This record gives sequence, structure tokens and C-alpha cells, in this order.
Amino acid sequence: MRFNPSLTSRLRIGFLVLFALLLLVSLVGVGRLFQVRVNYEDDITRYFQLELESERLRSAFILEQAAARPATGQRLPSQTELNRAAANFGDAVARARDLTGDNAQLNSDLSQLVTSETAWRQSVAQPLTQGNIPKPAVEQRLTRAVSNSGEELATTTREARDSSQDHARSETRNTTLLVAGGLAGALLAALILFSGLINSMRAPLGRLVEGARRLAGGDLRTRVEVGGPVEIATLGRAFNEMANSLERDARERDRVERMKDDFVLTVSHELRTPVTVVKGFAEMLTAQRQSLNARQYEAAEVIAESSAQLQKMINDLLDLARSDAGKLRIEPKPTPVGPLVQRVGRQMGPHFEERNQGFRVSVEKDVPDVEADADRIAQVLANLLTNANKYAQEGAQVQLAATRVGDEIEFAVSDNGPGLGEEELDHVFDRFWRAQSGETQEVGGTGLGLAIAKSLVDLHGGAISANSTQGEGATFRFVLPIAKDGRPTRTELAGRTRAGAPT
Repeated sequence: MRFNPSLTSRLRIGFLVLFALLLLVSLVGVGRLFQVRVNYEDDITRYFQLELESERLRSAFILEQAAARPATGQRLPSQTELNRAAANFGDAVARARDLTGDNAQLNSDLSQLVTSETAWRQSVAQPLTQGNIPKPAVEQRLTRAVSNSGEELATTTREARDSSQDHARSETRNTTLLVAGGLAGALLAALILFSGLINSMRAPLGRLVEGARRLAGGDLRTRVEVGGPVEIATLGRAFNEMANSLERDARERDRVERMKDDFVLTVSHELRTPVTVVKGFAEMLTAQRQSLNARQYEAAEVIAESSAQLQKMINDLLDLARSDAGKLRIEPKPTPVGPLVQRVGRQMGPHFEERNQGFRVSVEKDVPDVEADADRIAQVLANLLTNANKYAQEGAQVQLAATRVGDEIEFAVSDNGPGLGEEELDHVFDRFWRAQSGETQEVGGTGLGLAIAKSLVDLHGGAISANSTQGEGATFRFVLPIAKDGRPTRTELAGRTRAGAPT
């Protein structure tokens, strides 16, 4: 029976081999580098202390010279002071001998220094304590010999320290190269090991990738050939099952969406007639105020307002349902911007006066026509202005502006109201969403106006966005193509107004 381990077993074996090789190389390399570092630090510390002892030897010899030469020439040098200085010199020699270790040159230099100092003490210092002054030439020669021996010991110590440093660098470099070679070998072995594993999986995985690409592109009939290792074969079967499930779900979703759209269209359409009747009778009652008492008139006003709000909601739902179903139609044609904006401004003016809000309309001079359905764009502008009117506080300033931006016309509605936060901006065009800040909680509405505005602008091939700073107001912008020779000019989305762009 052929041995064919599963993909999991192959991966485990490969990772264990790679881990063992890397661990071995790492332990050897790290251990060697650690030992080199410890040896280097020990040597540097020892040679530094030896340099200090060399200086102490010089100082001890200077004290010996001072003891052999009293401050006055009227008395002999003190043997006690000389012995004390000689003892200090001997202690320094003992400490230095512990630090020279097995370095033959350092031991030789230290022995030479001791010999020179002993000769000086016997031939110069001792005679001076007995009142015998040695010959100047002999004293100078012996003194120079001690000084030269001390200098030679210090020089050799520095050279030994530099040699230790060079040796540590060389060992570190060699160890690094060894570790690098070991890691390269381990990686090469891992590469060979995993190459075989990859080759056994390449074809079935390639089929799965291509199938996933086609499935992501919308081809729900995509299926893959099952094969390869156990895990990949299982994955292939799961992929085919998923594709079957997605195809079933897509058919069911399309059916449900059609039912939903038909239901919304039907219900909304059927509701329009009774709501219109209720609204008409309520308005008729409010027109006969003299024949009603205060309570009856107030009830009629409530009925009229509620039916008007319900009628608007039904119309909004119809627009969104038609848009989702692809049944919302527009009739774009070259439309003058100035008259369109001024017309909407006149219609919305009383609403701003009612809340004591400042309202200004601004149209750029000689702005070209846009390719648009005038009534639908008027609906977009009315929705944006209604939103500003509701959410801006009394006394706020609202502006409607139209300017040319490249090959498009930009419409902007801005206010200095409470504004929106970053999270709110992410949902401002969602259906049935309304801002929940403290200043806007009591504002009525369905939350469909901005969603409808976005749907209509998208249907015109434009783009709509919002930017705001909380506490400083908000600006809603949308762009439409300029009409040229009866055809709209479309620009890339990157050239359109984006949230946060300056007014």
C-alpha cells in the first residue's frame, strides 16, 4: 500500500524538520556568540585592571624615590618609609601577576620591571639610607630602567587589549558567517521539502482559485473538479456545495426581492387613493373653521398634517421601490441651472422664514446647462433644503449654491447648524436613518429624503457627498454632467466632489 500522508501530516513533518534545523543552528550560534562576548568582556576588564596596576606600580616607585630622597639634606632617608613604599610596590606586583594570566609577554615585562626595581633599590635606595650616595650615572641608568620597564608593561597591556578586541571581532564575524551558512542550508532544505508539497497541491488549488474567481464574478454555475490530497479534495467538494447553495439562495433572493418590490409598489399605490381622500376631507374641514369649535378644528388640522406626512412617505416609498426595481425613469435634457435653482429657492423660502432662518441662493455667472430631469433634480434640491431647514436651529444661515467644477456643475446646500459626527456621516444616506443628537431628536421625518436624493443623483450619472464638522454645520454636494451638443459629459469619479472638499 502506497504511503500518502495527508496535507496536515506533510506540513507537520516539514515544520518539525525545519524547526529542528533552525533550532540547532540558532543554539550553536547564540552559544558561541555569548561565549565570545563573555571572554571579550573578561579580557577587557582584566587588561583595564592591569593598566591600573601599572599606574600603581609607577606611583609606588615614585614614592620609593621620594623616600630615598628626604626633603632636607641634613638627615638620612627613612628606612621605614622606604620599606613601606617597597611593600606597596610588592602588593601592586602581586595583583598585577594575578592579572597577567598565561600571557608570556606580560609576565616577562612584569618580571623585568620587578628585576629593575629590585636592582634600583639595592644599588640606589639602600646606599642612600646608609648615607652612601651612588654615582649619578648608575642612579640614572637604574632609574631609567625601572621607568622603561613600567612603560613597556603598559604598552604591552594596551596591545594585549587591542589584540583581544580584534580577536573578539574576528570570532564574532566567523560565528555570524557560520550561523548564516547554517540558516541558508536549513532554508534550502526547507525549500526542497516544501517544493514537493507545493507541486502536489498546485493543480487542484489552481482549479479552486479559478473557480472562486469565476464565482466572485457572478457565475453561480461554476463547479470545480475534485482531486489532490484529502484536505484539498474535501475543500473542492465543499466549494461545489457552496456554489450549489449560493445558486439556490440567489434564485430565492431574486424571487423574494421581486415579491417585495411588487408588494411595496402595490401597497403604496393602493394607499395613495384613501390617503388622498382623507387629506382632501381634512383640508375641507380646516377650510370651514367658522363651523367648527376649537377642539374639532384642532383634530382636523392633526388629520390634515398626518395625512400629508403619510402621503409624502408613500410617495418616497414608491420612488425607492421603483428605483430598486429599475422602474424609476428620468427624462434628462439640457436644463438651465439658474431658473431651476431660483425656482426651488422660491418654493422653499417660506419654510425658512417660518423658522426665522436666513436663506440665500447663489448661482455662478454664465454657468452652462446640465443634462438632467428638471423635476427630479428639483426634488433632490428640495430634499436637501428641507433637511437643512429641519436640523438647523432657528436663526441659522442656509445657502444654496451652483458652480461649475471642471466638466460638471456642483450644487451645494450648506448650513451652520449642529453638524454631524464622523460616524453619522457614514450613515447619512441610509434609508430610515436620522441623526440622534440632542438638538435633533425631536425633528420629524421618515429618514428617506437623503436616500431618495442619492438614488436620483446616481440615476443621473452624478455623485453626491456630505461633509461636516460637529457644531459648525454641514454641507451636502452633488454634481451633474454639463450638457454639450445634446449629450452629457461624464467625468471620472476621482474628479468629482468628495466629502470634505472645500466649498
